[in-house]
Amino acid sequence: MNARKIREDLGRAKASCQRRDFLRAIFLTINAFKELGGQTVPTDMRGDFRTALSVLTSDPQYKKECGQPLTYQPGKERELLIFLINLYKELRGQENQEDYETTLQRKINLDRCLKDGKLFLKQGKPSEADTSFAEALKYYKNEFAVFSIMAKAMLEAGEYVRALGHVRRGLKERPEDADLRRLAEECLRLRAQASR
Repeated sequence: MNARKIREDLGRAKASCQRRDFLRAIFLTINAFKELGGQTVPTDMRGDFRTALSVLTSDPQYKKECGQPLTYQPGKERELLIFLINLYKELRGQENQEDYETTLQRKINLDRCLKDGKLFLKQGKPSEADTSFAEALKYYKNEFAVFSIMAKAMLEAGEYVRALGHVRRGLKERPEDADLRRLAEECLRLRAQASR
């Protein structure tokens, strides 16, 4: 057991709460409990744990997620640790999931940008199309097909170099994608023909 590290973690946990980084505060508190190695908190450190837990439970996010009071009691370290680990996992899961409305809005924006880009290409404005496609990537999360869509649109408009740029971006994500590899070969072939 490293008392100095425990105190540092608890101090950082309090500072994280003040910076509204609740997830990090929980993580640091978990580290402090783990550093005990299953032992009861020594008497001279109990105040540190009580203060850290008090700051943690007064955080607005804690009140929103749990609301139940959480206090330190000697001998209950293991139960507190398990509770905090479960809370941390739950919050991490929420953080990684977009809610339905956010996902819907993001996908609408992505589609709008792709549609605008294709429209600009029909009007013979490849630079504006590129700008729209670049904006589409701001809304990209895991819709991998967008790279093929943008590349094919550029290819059909005769913009082989720009199409190749989109293909390369896609290949950075998935180097083995057969569709993008085929598009890359097509872009290079057409570019070579055009330069003859």
